[in-house]
Amino acid sequence: MKKIVMSEEKFEGYDDELKDLRPKVKQKALELASGYVHEGLEASTAVKKAIAEAELWFLDSEG
Repeated sequence: MKKIVMSEEKFEGYDDELKDLRPKVKQKALELASGYVHEGLEASTAVKKAIAEAELWFLDSEG
């Protein structure tokens, strides 16, 4: 399995969506979004999908 390198610069235009996230959730969202972009999703769609999944991931890990 190939590791996806996360690049925060790739998602600089999405600061408004990412700014209120907890650091762990933001990190996870950026990792997920990078993977989605690598798979061919448009960056805006990837960020939205990744944030939703990262928030669920965080809630599950805290629960």
